[in-house]
Amino acid sequence: MDSFPFTKKKLLQQPQARRHRIISDWLKEIYLMALDSDIKTDKLEFIKKNYLSILEWIDEEKSGSLTDIDERRWIEYVADRYHYHKQKSGIGIAEHNFLPTVKTGDIIDQSPWRPIIDYKVALDNLRSAFNVGSIFRLADATGFGSVITGGKTPGKESQQVINTSMGSTDWIPEEKLDDLPSLLLTDKKNNYRVIGVETVENSESYLEYPWPGKGIVVMGNEEYGLSQEVLKVCDDFIHLPMFGRKNSINVANAFAVIAFQIVIKLTRTGNT
Repeated sequence: MDSFPFTKKKLLQQPQARRHRIISDWLKEIYLMALDSDIKTDKLEFIKKNYLSILEWIDEEKSGSLTDIDERRWIEYVADRYHYHKQKSGIGIAEHNFLPTVKTGDIIDQSPWRPIIDYKVALDNLRSAFNVGSIFRLADATGFGSVITGGKTPGKESQQVINTSMGSTDWIPEEKLDDLPSLLLTDKKNNYRVIGVETVENSESYLEYPWPGKGIVVMGNEEYGLSQEVLKVCDDFIHLPMFGRKNSINVANAFAVIAFQIVIKLTRTGNT
């Protein structure tokens, strides 16, 4: 796929937006090949010349230096040009348009997941697969035991969840149940403290809350928060203090703040 699949004549027969879409699709293939180390130095020069010819065909100015460029910098260049052509095609850059991340420092471990803290995160009817995938990734980063996907929350069956999780769905356990309150009640019998993230009366700041050694953090729906059924099951409520004009932030961002607070507090006190 290192050769561009269109001739000059065939490319110029396409509408302008489609030309850029074709080029961005080709650059994506080049990027994926580079990630797999399939592009060696001897191929780079051919691809560079091919791309420069394509820019001349469509009367686009050359961007950035293409001389003395190593494989890692070439990957960065291709990613930047991919997004340039994606924007030129009229497609907004949404999460699913991002290219796979260059992996640096990941631990290769095929053994079962070993959590750092005895905590779970429960998702009460979240709708966004991107939020759910981000939370799976955060559960890995903060050493949570599992992700509970309740109600209509998409789980590992969703390709968008898998993609956004950056592979962490392969090892982070998922507990999936339509009846989330029932599952939470069962876990309460096993000494889990159920902690809802919600700005209700008597909700405590996450900074002041005395985090127990064993708990479930419950995140609510992006629009209406925690459902009435789940609110009744929660033992405690916590919130993030807001200092601007908006009274909420993205649910995955909120979980990131809370999850890192928990793992830092518990590991520093030895309560893990």
